[in-house]
Amino acid sequence: MARKVILDMDPGIDDALAILLACRSPELEVLGITTVAGNTYAERGAVNALKTLEVLGRRDVPVYVGQRKPLLRSYEPEEWVHGSDGLGDVGIPEPAGKPEEGRAVDFIVETVMDSGPGEVTIVATGPLTNIAAALILEPRVAERLQELVIMGGAYGLTPYGFGNSTPVSEFNIYCDPEAAKIVFDSGAPLTAVGLDVTTDPKAVITKELHERLSEKGSETARFAAKISRRHIDLFGSVALHDPMAVAYALDKSLLKTRRYHVTVVLGEGVTRGQTIVDRRPRALMGEKKPNVNVAYWVDGPRFLQLFMERIS
Repeated sequence: MARKVILDMDPGIDDALAILLACRSPELEVLGITTVAGNTYAERGAVNALKTLEVLGRRDVPVYVGQRKPLLRSYEPEEWVHGSDGLGDVGIPEPAGKPEEGRAVDFIVETVMDSGPGEVTIVATGPLTNIAAALILEPRVAERLQELVIMGGAYGLTPYGFGNSTPVSEFNIYCDPEAAKIVFDSGAPLTAVGLDVTTDPKAVITKELHERLSEKGSETARFAAKISRRHIDLFGSVALHDPMAVAYALDKSLLKTRRYHVTVVLGEGVTRGQTIVDRRPRALMGEKKPNVNVAYWVDGPRFLQLFMERIS
């Protein structure tokens, strides 16, 4: 039986790649996509999700616009990374479809609460504003979920576990640390796929792999190569941050995780949004209990093979 998932995201180049992987994976049943302000504006992210779904021929997946700014902070999109349109400024046609009329947070709460206990998984690959708002509206969402898989955080558990927004903070957590703290402290069954694994050199699309993707005959492969060209030009490779979180939801053996207590740093400055892992012996931790399964290893070659095969 396919695992029922809601994709909560900020499309975004790698979010669009995550949609491709999720919708091409029979292990997952995508119930809907909710968008949030992050890589781009929530409204633009919804349009980008619809563009991606139309490439896949999936007009059956509803898309809802979510929170348009962080809970307490101002917002500016990451246009230098994802382009002014969020998909690399490569001229992807506007979609025929439109977002749903309802609110993303209502869709999340109603879908989770109207399903049986442990039936729905949320894969959240943007700032956690929608998820925090859903938990504020209905705290029982935390205990009702099968799992909440996030792409977020830099945990210092591997040589690649350092920040990208600051030396210690990953973008999604940095963007809305207050929302992240609510989610991390909620008691939800939380797994974090962070920069420790998503930037592992064995798990990124190199220029050679990107050329192979460009040469594939399928429309989805050409779409993926086209929108990710900007990251090849900027960084020399394409880190598959968000697809890796989707991959964990469909095949847990791709990653290894360990339970830790993680603290989200609020405030301002270089530590805003830092995710601090407490690795002390339990006797020194006092009443703190592990609250996150943190990914610390990825089978990069097998993950890349899965991604390339599914979208090609």
